[in-house]
Amino acid sequence: MRLVVGLREAGVRLDRYLLRHLPPRASRAAIQRGIREGAVTVSGRPSKSHYQVKGGEVIVVSDEAFRISRPPHAVPEPIPLEVVYEDELVLVVNKPPGLVTHPAPGHWTGTLVNAVLWHLRQAPASNRKPELPRAGIVHRLDKDTSGLLVVAKTEEALRSLSAQLKARTLIRQYVALVAGWLGPEEGTIQAAVGRHLRHRKQMAVRYLGGREAITHFRVLRRLRTGAGGQTPFRYSLLEVRLKTGRTHQIRVHCSHLGHPVLGDSTYGHHPPGAWRELGIERQLLHAYRLEFLHPSRRRPLELSAALPEDMRRLIGDDVLKSLGMSSRSSA
Repeated sequence: MRLVVGLREAGVRLDRYLLRHLPPRASRAAIQRGIREGAVTVSGRPSKSHYQVKGGEVIVVSDEAFRISRPPHAVPEPIPLEVVYEDELVLVVNKPPGLVTHPAPGHWTGTLVNAVLWHLRQAPASNRKPELPRAGIVHRLDKDTSGLLVVAKTEEALRSLSAQLKARTLIRQYVALVAGWLGPEEGTIQAAVGRHLRHRKQMAVRYLGGREAITHFRVLRRLRTGAGGQTPFRYSLLEVRLKTGRTHQIRVHCSHLGHPVLGDSTYGHHPPGAWRELGIERQLLHAYRLEFLHPSRRRPLELSAALPEDMRRLIGDDVLKSLGMSSRSSA
């Protein structure tokens, strides 16, 4: 979509201007997110939500970024959940690969939100809490990324956990299998991430128009596989800790290093069929550990989630045992 700012609208904030001119289904929050992610340019350049537009400026908006249509309300569905921890304020689940976190086009049902709503409805009527936006889910994981997600059950808990997430004191630690043998034993990737300029559904390292993104990593093991005369396939087992939480951050940063996550056909070097020939059906990334302050007791909660079978198979039980990684989730 191409818009030309009229003289009478000069001085209006960019997000307010777009709110007036985009279809009603595009909320202000969605518009601001789109601006941050580079889906909007002003005179050919990314901008900020608070930028005051000038008469005659040309604003280009990615159509896909704002094609938003939502059902009026997510409905509870009896989808099994692996509960790692639960009390009156907090629920932590181990999300399996293949489960979408939030309803979105093409996935209005069968999501983690639907599953959490069902789970919360099973509590005795006297203990049920008012329903929160997005079922109280504080952060998200990609569809094919497995692992821990924290859910707030009350407004008080949601405020506390959201504040910890914003302050970067909610610790999220991942385990990833990446292609090749990563050279340094540990390091930090500090490269801004934003919406890809051509492929709007993808993210990319962007030094202009991207948002700060910081990922810490440590190599746990360098591994290889190969049989029947095939060239051994080398890969590394990483422990990854997020300081920021941009969309697809770990996958983009690993690809930027030249060591994409195994099974990642979006940011890797192979199509899905090539990964399937190796017995890999999805990106092998798992949210292994969470640590945060309990919203009311103010004591640290440290939780871990067992690795799924596809990752354990490539790592090996001996390696996992030597690293002290349990085969069970724990609180």
